[in-house]
Amino acid sequence: MSTPSIFSAIQKLRLLLTREEKFKWLGIAALALCTSLLEVVTASVIIVFAQALNAPEIGQKYLSKVGFPGDLSSSRVVFIIAVACGVIYFIKNSIAAIEVLYQNFSIQKMNYDFKNKLLKRYAHSDYAFYLTRNSAFGIQVVSSDVEHAFSRGMFSVANILSEGVVFAFLIATIIFMNPSLAVIVFGVGIISVLVVSRGVLPLFYRWGEKLQEASVQTEKNLMQFFHAFKEIVLLGKRESFIEYYKIHAFKKYKTQSIHDATNALPRMVIELLFVMLFVTAVACLCAKHEAPTQMLGVLGGYLYVGFRLMPGLNRLVTQLNIFKSSIPAIERVYAEYNRAAEKENYQDIPELTFEKRITLNNVYFRYLNIDEDTLSAITLEIKKGESIGIIGETGTGKSTLVDIVLGLLSVHKGSVLIDNKYAANALQWHKKIGYVPQTVYLIDDTIEANVAFGERPNKIDINKVNKAIDDAQLRKLITGLPDGSKTIVGERGIRLSGGERQRIAIARALYRNPEVLIFDEATSALDDETEARLMETIHEVSKNRTVIMIAHRWTTLKNCNRILFMEKNKPLQSMTYQDLLQKKNRAFSDSLSVTSERG
Repeated sequence: MSTPSIFSAIQKLRLLLTREEKFKWLGIAALALCTSLLEVVTASVIIVFAQALNAPEIGQKYLSKVGFPGDLSSSRVVFIIAVACGVIYFIKNSIAAIEVLYQNFSIQKMNYDFKNKLLKRYAHSDYAFYLTRNSAFGIQVVSSDVEHAFSRGMFSVANILSEGVVFAFLIATIIFMNPSLAVIVFGVGIISVLVVSRGVLPLFYRWGEKLQEASVQTEKNLMQFFHAFKEIVLLGKRESFIEYYKIHAFKKYKTQSIHDATNALPRMVIELLFVMLFVTAVACLCAKHEAPTQMLGVLGGYLYVGFRLMPGLNRLVTQLNIFKSSIPAIERVYAEYNRAAEKENYQDIPELTFEKRITLNNVYFRYLNIDEDTLSAITLEIKKGESIGIIGETGTGKSTLVDIVLGLLSVHKGSVLIDNKYAANALQWHKKIGYVPQTVYLIDDTIEANVAFGERPNKIDINKVNKAIDDAQLRKLITGLPDGSKTIVGERGIRLSGGERQRIAIARALYRNPEVLIFDEATSALDDETEARLMETIHEVSKNRTVIMIAHRWTTLKNCNRILFMEKNKPLQSMTYQDLLQKKNRAFSDSLSVTSERG
């Protein structure tokens, strides 16, 4: 099975970069070229130094070419060349250090900037997009795949570029020193490249795919384990969840072990090749009946070049392997960046106002990857200041209808308009809404931070927080806590009761003083007594606001102006609370009649 080429992956990485970042890559390439040229200069000076130690007159000849007097003593010649070696080596390593620093800071900055760009794209994606995937996937892409694409993939490209240029220049040095020896080196090098590209690199790509999939699964299993820990303990399913994790963790460990072990093999092979080539070089020179003194300069240069090439070649092969294993991450990051929707899914309408009504005109909606409509032919008008209840069996589309009114879901037919002219999927419409879900997500922070959800600590309006706390009737709870509103609620509000969490959700909704309040089965998880107390609060905060309330219990809707009864594949039925009670009584009487007839 063929695998994506390295060049196509590099092209995808290039397309992810900004214009400024591409210029940074030119800087990385320029520094790599400078370092490579200095490597060749260093190798040449080492060769001259090796020759001068054995025959100072050769060193004198080289020094004369660069302007030194021709009558220097042997010790003076050796001293000057030794100093030259030290200076050149210092300059080379200094520039190499600059290259490493520039390369690392540039690529890590690209990594940081791209994560922010991708997260921003995710933030502006359509809400329906999130309903099609597990949250562990997005976490994996941002935290792991982007890290692999940049910190591993781009570093590999930079190192391949740097080591490749050095390798090419040092090979050119060998050609200059001894062409026949270079033929042998080239022959061995070509065979090595073919073995690596045809046999080894495809394996690293497949291992990269397996590691990617195993990482997603282990991330998902860990999230499920910690989020559902209470149920796991009560149901005695500890071992089951551990076993689920172990299956994918084992795949990851096994693949990672093979990957890392194989990645270490090139060093051993390259060392063996170097020793064999060194022996071959000595044999070739001896076959030409060259004296040891004649061989010393060539062999000294060969030794330096070899000792520089050996780790360099090892790094080159290693980086090729790392890059190949990073290609699955690069492909996923590239696909995700181009798949994530742009901001136009939510419109920017600064002039939006809500003065009269919310109107749904012949609305049809279906979720992604589902062929059947969840809602069809929905026509509805909600006047400003009106209190609307929504009730119906599970699966009739109550929450979907609310999400459409919220502007989170885009209809594929019909329209949702504010005052008959503004689209509901507008950022300004979102700001006018206070939303209280059935299950509120509380961050592991203070009550204050949860009420002012998403605000930076120095931007929190304490007056607005206190008003929201009072309106949500949370003051009694706050007063009884040692740290007041600074009390940490724990992960997902685990240190609070269900009623307290819901009151914080109401306070959060009120913090922005919204014109519209939407309650999506906000009391269905509570007992009757707690719900009754909370409904009193909801009734108070709902005054002078437009209210939409989904409820599980019919009694919850008694203060609504009208109630929408939803049945699957049937038109909306609009009725008063009294009509709803009569409908309920008729349904109960019909049920008794059927039971009596069967009896």
